[in-house]
Amino acid sequence: MKKFTSFYLIMVVILFSLNQAFSERKGITGRERKVGSPVIKIAGTNTTRVKKYEKFEILFDLRNVEIENPYDPADIDAYALFTAPSGKEIRINGFYDNYRDREQWKVRFSPGETGEYTYQLFVEDEGEKGESASAKFTAIESKHYGWIKPSEVNPHYFAYDDGKTFYGTGVYSPWKNDMQRFEKYAEHDANLFAIWDITYGGFLNGTGLIEEVLGKYNQKKVGRIDSLLSILEERDVKLMYAIWPHDLFSKTVWASQWENNPYSQLVKVEEVYSDSLVWEYQKQKYRYMIARFAYSRSMGIWELINEMNGTDGWAHGRHRECYEWVKKCEEYFEEHDPYNHPVTASFSGGFKQYRETLHHLIDIPNLHVYPEQGWEAKYPGDSLRSAMYNYAWASRRFWDNFKKPAIFGEAGASLAYFEPEDERYHISYHNQIWACLTSGLAATPVWWSYPELTEQDWDHLKILAGFVSDIDLANKPYRPLKVSANGVDLYVMGTGKNAFGWGRSYQSKDISGFQFTIEGLTDQSYTVVWYDTWSGKKIQSYTESSRNGKLKIQVPEMRKIHPDVAFKIRTR
Repeated sequence: MKKFTSFYLIMVVILFSLNQAFSERKGITGRERKVGSPVIKIAGTNTTRVKKYEKFEILFDLRNVEIENPYDPADIDAYALFTAPSGKEIRINGFYDNYRDREQWKVRFSPGETGEYTYQLFVEDEGEKGESASAKFTAIESKHYGWIKPSEVNPHYFAYDDGKTFYGTGVYSPWKNDMQRFEKYAEHDANLFAIWDITYGGFLNGTGLIEEVLGKYNQKKVGRIDSLLSILEERDVKLMYAIWPHDLFSKTVWASQWENNPYSQLVKVEEVYSDSLVWEYQKQKYRYMIARFAYSRSMGIWELINEMNGTDGWAHGRHRECYEWVKKCEEYFEEHDPYNHPVTASFSGGFKQYRETLHHLIDIPNLHVYPEQGWEAKYPGDSLRSAMYNYAWASRRFWDNFKKPAIFGEAGASLAYFEPEDERYHISYHNQIWACLTSGLAATPVWWSYPELTEQDWDHLKILAGFVSDIDLANKPYRPLKVSANGVDLYVMGTGKNAFGWGRSYQSKDISGFQFTIEGLTDQSYTVVWYDTWSGKKIQSYTESSRNGKLKIQVPEMRKIHPDVAFKIRTR
């Protein structure tokens, strides 16, 4: 009996030791720890013929690697090198996807050229490297235009990757999103959707923050972002994603959510912009976001931070550190985002929150416009005219000071001169989107927020989108033209041979019969086409000639009385 007991105990010890040894060879993803050089193999692809600007996805397997945190490139660094038909080499980082317990390693890439691509995968682990066999796929033509960026021809506007003009028309919908909202965008030809990484509910933000645990990423949230991008791709909508809403960097300023930010475990709130360890975690997060989302043609703009003056760092006077942080972030995305998505950042909507220092650091100058926050009513007896004037004036200030596509990244809300229940609030919205278009802004004011807009407001947005759809802003030298019109606020953009504009009478409810004088067009014959901005219908067209550098045109009789009208002027 004693011999049997001793034998039994010896066997238990041996089995325990073997199990322990086996367990020690496992990383957190269940993959064996290395017993030789790391190995990376292509496990499959979603296609071998991918359309231009669509997703090419590679699944790959890793062997002989040690993994404690699959999201940390200092732990495990897996990437692909693509060689385009033109010979350009592009590095695309891999990422770990565990949405719905997938436990998959992926590379996502989107081709910007047609033809044959070659690629190879690489892995680096504890100073050792592994590489896969080379492989190929073919990119073919598609109906898509690609990602957006500042135009190389007219830098005041956006262009798609293929050069076509992109003029932004959209609304901020920071939380509580659902399919009904996405369909609303599609139905009204809106093409710019803006949202925060926050926890305030809805299809996306009901899932929490991207980074709730230091250095690890909420797979339910990032999986939902994947779904959002697919939804937006189907509707030709670009996403402006606020990586850091002011709430997450705020403990004592408004809307504080600092306690939900995992960086609160590392530093005091005012140190978040400058701490070197926090920066390492941020770079890791940005790398993951780029690897997972940047391929998508619907990823439009990285909004680094929304309303920086709502954070403790700024409120406690660390302004230099705040600007240095923006510069670091901008440089990181410029270096590591292979698709060159533009970046932006903002301050709140007060008149004094125009920050030239910030606007110089980012690709897209971004002003929030909330008239109740210190915007003077230029015409005290006419709030509608004052509101419109502020939007037009601020648009022109951006044009004069920056050769960049500028936006009003938030506007309106319940901080306008009128409450949302007031009909004038919605008349004002109509006026302001037209005044901004014809004063050189690169997108309609991104209204805060979705619930404030009525069906009529959405119709106004669609009418403006239709009006601007055939104007090649990105590839023609459009600029503000000198104009005059008694009794009318008039705004015109032109190239010397073509122009478009909008005018609103402040003297009459009917703009019929008012005369406009436009300077800056060459002397020749033009076709003038007039549009009802409330219905989107053409009113009338006729021919007029410019003489001595001046073109004089007269508003035809309106079919339905309105104080405003739009027009296009084109060479015959």
